[in-house]
Amino acid sequence: MFYTIIILATALVACGQGEVPVEPTPWPDTGNKKDKPVIETYKIGDRLISADSLKLVWADEFNTDGMINTDNWTYEKGFVRNQEIQYYTENRPENCRIQGGQLIITGRKESTSFGSTEYSDGTYTSASIITNKKHSWQYGRFEIRAKVPAGKGPWPAFWAKGDSQNTGQGWPRCGEIDIMEYAAKDPAMIQNAIYGESSSNYKQETKRIYKDYSDKFYIYSLDWNENRLVFSIDNIVTHIVDISNISPNPFRQKFSILLNLALGASTERTLGGKLDPSCLPVEYRVDYVRIYQEK
Repeated sequence: MFYTIIILATALVACGQGEVPVEPTPWPDTGNKKDKPVIETYKIGDRLISADSLKLVWADEFNTDGMINTDNWTYEKGFVRNQEIQYYTENRPENCRIQGGQLIITGRKESTSFGSTEYSDGTYTSASIITNKKHSWQYGRFEIRAKVPAGKGPWPAFWAKGDSQNTGQGWPRCGEIDIMEYAAKDPAMIQNAIYGESSSNYKQETKRIYKDYSDKFYIYSLDWNENRLVFSIDNIVTHIVDISNISPNPFRQKFSILLNLALGASTERTLGGKLDPSCLPVEYRVDYVRIYQEK
């Protein structure tokens, strides 16, 4: 989700109230494939193996009302990336809170200005929370259950960046995996992997699914090993990226995760497009975040 002005992947968040999450229908286990890892046998349209066959190594279920658990998350603050018009706040329940078993990130139009006016008048606010420098993982299944609503401009995402971002490897050398971004203006769900030498020399492996996902909660997941990135929606494989021959390969390190709700831009330069303020406030609702690895 960290892009130059030329390319920006987006995800949209819906107007209106969320819904009470309903547990998904259990899915069958495909069984062990002894010849090679299951992740390397998947094809588009396949059903993922049950999470019961994996080990849960980290989760945030958002079961305690109030603010985020700062043992798990850090707030980003200010105008952070992509010349987006929202100002990310911290410790502000109007923009980020836990309520009724859900994380709720809210994009708003304010009556007063927040921070600088570098990319807007400073009256649009939202939130972005990250696990960088607290928690990161190499390989496994990264999964959320979330609801994104309709609108033009709002841009929620569940994505990941390599830990080498902390040791001098800037974007895109650190690698980026966009597990879920939603552009409701299309509408389209975007799944993406980005890698390369510089902001002017990089490659994207992108899948766009042209469907309205703002109607209910869906499960968005990434299954990842040293050879493949397998993206899924509601446990059905939708996109596969072969990473076995990438050089240099940023996908063989730990990655931390990000949950954020951007609000597009003052022009059409982001995938969210120019914000329609009449949509605000908008909410990005997350039921849980879970990280699994092999037992």
